[in-house]
Amino acid sequence: MALSLAPLLKDHEIEHIHARSLEILERVGIDYKTPRALEVLEKMGCRVDYNENRAWLSADLVEWSLQQAPRSVRLPARDPKRAVTLNGRRSHNTTDSQGTQAIDLETGQRHDSTAEDLRRALLFADALDKVDIVNTTVSASDVPAHIRTLRQFALAFSTTSKPVRSGVLNAQQVPLLVEMVKAVTGRDTFEPIFSVVNCTISPLMHDRTMTEACLELAKLNVPIMVYPMPLAGGTSPVTMAGTALLHNIEFLSGLVLFQAVNPGTPIIYGTGASQLDMQTGRFGGSADGHGLRLALCEIAQAYHLPVNLWGMSTGSQNLDAHYGAQAINQTLLAYLAGADEIYSHGMLGDAQVLSLEKMVLDNHLLHELETTIRPMLFDDEHLQAALIESVGIGGSYLTRRETRDFTRKEYVRMWPPAGKTMLEIARAEALEILHHHQPPPLPEGAAEKIEAIIATADKELI
Repeated sequence: MALSLAPLLKDHEIEHIHARSLEILERVGIDYKTPRALEVLEKMGCRVDYNENRAWLSADLVEWSLQQAPRSVRLPARDPKRAVTLNGRRSHNTTDSQGTQAIDLETGQRHDSTAEDLRRALLFADALDKVDIVNTTVSASDVPAHIRTLRQFALAFSTTSKPVRSGVLNAQQVPLLVEMVKAVTGRDTFEPIFSVVNCTISPLMHDRTMTEACLELAKLNVPIMVYPMPLAGGTSPVTMAGTALLHNIEFLSGLVLFQAVNPGTPIIYGTGASQLDMQTGRFGGSADGHGLRLALCEIAQAYHLPVNLWGMSTGSQNLDAHYGAQAINQTLLAYLAGADEIYSHGMLGDAQVLSLEKMVLDNHLLHELETTIRPMLFDDEHLQAALIESVGIGGSYLTRRETRDFTRKEYVRMWPPAGKTMLEIARAEALEILHHHQPPPLPEGAAEKIEAIIATADKELI
């Protein structure tokens, strides 16, 4: 972008965090919760303990792993024209994942999220031009748990042709997911038109089933966002620096594992650290918490890795001043920080509540932000010195040809338009998308293949 932030961390501070990360990985180790991870790491020369599911990672192995991970990560899509490349040159916006509630567009009532809510969120993500990457935004709580992940992927693949992302919670789901991708792409070979999230468990642990699934996905070169979520004062030190250190240790432990199983696995640095509200005990976030994530963004960039950063996230439960101030502040900082991905389009309540009106409003706000910080041209054509000389003192520019021509080419309309409010526009556009947007069609026979795959999962998965 044209503007940038002054660095929060000095080079020697990043080096210090990295050095301390290496020390703790080697001295304390990581509980991976599964012998499958230990088998991979033992072959790489790591000391492991199968009774505790713990591995100790050497500094040399961590440095080797950082060298293997690519700086540029391509996220393929069902429609190749909608593929996204994360390479540090621009920011891409993404919906968040696995919210638990939704606001009904027609009635305004809140309820536990369902498959229909997820379908609607995916439909909006497909329609809105500022959504580049589509997460399975809310959980389909009305779908049985053992087939929920596959049903959510099926909805995503059927409703959008943009890159898709979700967590995969069971290694048994991976072969079925591969067959589903072949069906929706109409190809005999597998191409990862989706990426996944690997969430660590603070402090210093991994989730067993998610990690086992990601081991299989890494072998297939599926991009993985390693996403620690330490809570300062609860599951990590109360200081921002201490939480940044713990977060980085957990990220590196995921990076090493997936590079060990398949060198070159595409990895995205997730910055999920937040805070425990020390007054209420709730998941919280204050201004220094976002500063913490900006610091983690700088660590990721020092590692030459793509990075995901909070943006349109808000703790507000409504489309109010709290939402506007928090979302714009965080998103603008994320753009200026050069984040490759920016969460979390369309979500209220700390990414737990889906609002379709917020999805539309976020899209408008992103247009405004990108217009604000885009480069401005100062060549002779735009300076118009000759025109200023011609009009002279006290003249008018309104009727000049140059004014007409540049208005047609470059004029930025006022938003919201005179006589309308942002919320009125958002609601009208949301209803238009809900009732009229058509998702891109699947190849012939793909829908039937998807249902057959889910029927197989219903019988075989536990």
